[in-house]
Amino acid sequence: MIITVLFFAAILIIGIFSFFKVKTKEDYLVAGRRAGGLAVGSSLAATILGGSSTLGLAGLAFARGLTGSWWLLVGAAGLFLLFFFVPVLKKHRVYTLPDLIKEWYGIRVQKVASFLILAAWMGIVGAQANAAGLVLTTFLGGAQWYWTGAAGIIFILYTVAGGQLSVIRTDLVQIILIITGVILTGASGLTAAGGWQGLKQALEPQFFSFPLSAAFPLKELLLLFLVVGSTYLIGPDMFSRIFCSRNVHQARKGILLAIIIIMPAAFLFTLLGMEARVLFPDITGEAAVPELIRTVLPAPLSMLMVVALLSAFISSADTTLLTMSAILSVDILRIKSVSGLRLCTALAGIAGLLVGMLSRGIIPSLLLGYTVFTGGLAVPIISALLRKPMRPAAALISVVAGGSLALAGKLCTSSALVAAAFLLSLIIYSIDRLWQIKFNSEN
Repeated sequence: MIITVLFFAAILIIGIFSFFKVKTKEDYLVAGRRAGGLAVGSSLAATILGGSSTLGLAGLAFARGLTGSWWLLVGAAGLFLLFFFVPVLKKHRVYTLPDLIKEWYGIRVQKVASFLILAAWMGIVGAQANAAGLVLTTFLGGAQWYWTGAAGIIFILYTVAGGQLSVIRTDLVQIILIITGVILTGASGLTAAGGWQGLKQALEPQFFSFPLSAAFPLKELLLLFLVVGSTYLIGPDMFSRIFCSRNVHQARKGILLAIIIIMPAAFLFTLLGMEARVLFPDITGEAAVPELIRTVLPAPLSMLMVVALLSAFISSADTTLLTMSAILSVDILRIKSVSGLRLCTALAGIAGLLVGMLSRGIIPSLLLGYTVFTGGLAVPIISALLRKPMRPAAALISVVAGGSLALAGKLCTSSALVAAAFLLSLIIYSIDRLWQIKFNSEN
């Protein structure tokens, strides 16, 4: 409890310090566009290594083994593609992804995209608060909803106070804490499980199957690339880090640094899930990492790892919360004052926190958000990045139809419907391109 209180106090102090540094809208939303490669890369990595990449990924590995690592590996592939589109993004002096969509497709598509992202990102903010609540409940006892609310209030206050300046300043320290903690936990857990040979003797062979397995066939991998991998290429959180960078060179350095961090992290968190499956086969998958920390680490190291996990959740929550806040304030309400931006951040945070307290788990919350977002916006955004944008009317149809079908597929737990959403958007794009080619040839 003492360590947790001290950690939260330090976070709030940083937020208060940044409060007095924020002078303009640019400071609050994009850190003054002054971030270098190290800041961009550590912030990207810290944002990515949140609840889904710690508790969620370990939970996947607990259930099916090495193929759980794909949750992060598809992200590395998405970032690699984003590297080549940085010059296109840096040509636009915008604050948000919908702000950029407005320049490509006009205000109607921007408005629809804004509401779509807001709805999707509430689940993502909520997932981080939910993950923090799970960890605190494991170590401190009490109801998970209580600790979810407490952690959520802390990261909302911290983000409201300092905006992107708070986030950029703390993410490097947070990513160091995360990586150090997971290495220590992984090493201790492997020793407790009897080493790699102990894992192989205790687990079924399919747990070591990679890149595919009976529980994770090719169609599931392809769907993961579509739904999750594409969010690293076109996600508003990823774009926000690019918008914070000084120039193209620094943004690209940051992307490469993030890839270097998250690829080994994918296998480290997978290892934690497999160790927990051997040591604690009766727990739930998402409790794997907290249970390992509580059981295999000596008290001083377990304290460090709890702080590292809380850092992971907060570093993701603050970025996703600012994404929601920026869209609400810039793209919907047209607010320019810093006080108005802070109010929007508070409102967005409360909405996301309520979703987290009511959600069914970390991965389900994230997948729902990712599916709706990518099903509706992936094709229009990627076509614009490739400098082959759709006509505004076609883009609007694609966003509404693709997003609706993807949502229906997720609610009905139908992978076929989710895949059909992407196919529908591609068909709309193809028809529109043929029309444009024909129109241009006739004129």
